[in-house]
Amino acid sequence: MKRRARTLDFRGMVEHRHEADDHLDAPGQAVVVHRGVDRSLTMVCPDGCGEVLTINLDRRSGPAWRVYLEEQALSLYPSVWRNTGCRSHFIVWRSRIYWCDWGDELLSVGVVFEARVLQALSDTLRPYSDVAQELNEVPWAALSACRRLQIRGVVVEGGGDRQGWFRRERT
Repeated sequence: MKRRARTLDFRGMVEHRHEADDHLDAPGQAVVVHRGVDRSLTMVCPDGCGEVLTINLDRRSGPAWRVYLEEQALSLYPSVWRNTGCRSHFIVWRSRIYWCDWGDELLSVGVVFEARVLQALSDTLRPYSDVAQELNEVPWAALSACRRLQIRGVVVEGGGDRQGWFRRERT
């Protein structure tokens, strides 16, 4: 029986993709390929299927994910949604793996950060990713803050194609 990884084990940086293989042997282990700029994140699929994933980080090569390194923790944006193989869907935030089919709750980001997010919102719906960019933060942190503010009743989330867009509650 395969076991899903709950954390990402960041093993460091290498210059070439083929060098990554020497650092990877278990689900959730990952290496950044960096040659002048971040090129890719190579990781053993955390779902436990055994496949090695290469996730593009270089916008010059087309659509790309963003990687955030905070101390020794790694975050990846947007989520990884495999449409082949094991078909897993997951978020990597602060080196923790959140499975989109398990209903994990995102971590608390603290009231000070929530206040910054609330200040960045207005009476008009706005995507959480734009708020994160304005605050120079990982998008998952902004989403978590918006969701917690929503639970407290101070922000409202849009619906339909505006899901993930937030505004202050009108009083």
